Amino acid sequence: MKKLFLLISLSVMAVLPQANAAGPSIELDKAENNLRDQDSLQRGAQLFTNYCMACHSIKYMRYNRIARDIGWTDEEVIAKMSFNQAKVVDDVLTRMEPGVGTEVLGTEPPDLSLMARLKGTDYIYTFLRSYQMDEEGNWDNSVLKGTSMPHVLEGVQRYSSQEEYDQAARDISNFLEYVGEPAKLERHDLGWKVIAFLLFLLLLTWLLKKEYWRDIKH
Repeated sequence: MKKLFLLISLSVMAVLPQANAAGPSIELDKAENNLRDQDSLQRGAQLFTNYCMACHSIKYMRYNRIARDIGWTDEEVIAKMSFNQAKVVDDVLTRMEPGVGTEVLGTEPPDLSLMARLKGTDYIYTFLRSYQMDEEGNWDNSVLKGTSMPHVLEGVQRYSSQEEYDQAARDISNFLEYVGEPAKLERHDLGWKVIAFLLFLLLLTWLLKKEYWRDIKH
């Protein structure tokens, strides 16, 4: 028993330094995005196209699926997101040639299809709003120190009010949440219908039980 207790103690002591090394968690701002806001999704799609697709892809999405879900026609999505350079059935891929990211940025930019599910929309929203310029005039991000991603929304931030820039970051995070799970709203809506059906079935079962046992004395 003493050996077992000693082994557990040593295991806990080995884990504690790793937990402390991780440091305090980052306090994230609330994105408060809304997947039912199609105007926001459309703005987010265009912002992603103009400022993100030069490096990042969302390869698990097709143009026609995006069009159907956010209220565009096939012609509109091709014109606005690929500038008529892709087919409507194509996957949404980056415009960056393979290897350029590693050569220029030192790393290959990740695909963002599942980034919202991995990090959460609050993280994306906070990250986009956390770029700061140091004394030497270089940009860095307080959420991810030393990030190789440049401040691609610098122009938007410079010529917008803080409220407008916050909305732009919210629209991008909203769009990426949709990309991470396109059927999320359908799943939620179906969930309520399933719960309502089960409650109705429960009521019918209870009434049927009452009818079966009505003439039986206990």
